[in-house]
Amino acid sequence: MAKIDTAIFDAGPFIHLQQIGSLEVLTQFRKIIISKQVKDELLGGFPLPKNCIVVGLTGKSKDLTKMTSERYDLGLGESSAIALAKQEGIKLFFTDDLTARETAKRFGLTPHGTLAILTRAVREETISKQKAIMCLEKLRTQSSMYLTADLVEWTRKQIETYHK
Repeated sequence: MAKIDTAIFDAGPFIHLQQIGSLEVLTQFRKIIISKQVKDELLGGFPLPKNCIVVGLTGKSKDLTKMTSERYDLGLGESSAIALAKQEGIKLFFTDDLTARETAKRFGLTPHGTLAILTRAVREETISKQKAIMCLEKLRTQSSMYLTADLVEWTRKQIETYHK
């Protein structure tokens, strides 16, 4: 299994995976970096995975957080995660917020979400196809994640195309 070296996350993927009891799919990352603001959003929710570290923002990154929050109408967690990605020079950014994805692209980042984590977990054999489809169904019915029927169907087809 090829692990992803390092990625920046906002709170969304943690929250949605925790809601369906599937945080184990995050083992496909060597290191997940989050901002203190993201950690604060998760406070009391659950313990952070062992591969997750909290990194503080520099003064310049704090300014970028404020600017992106105001200009692009993002929450503090999303805007601080984007600023942290820029600060650390990490392009891979995970969020389930559409506005955060669009903003991340403006800053040259490569955004993905919880569904990409699930499909990659199948491809890398971290979880079975059956488990991934069960997770997808739970995301649709038991989580706070907004999913359209088309997106659920597209993801299901992606999962089913992997061999094994």
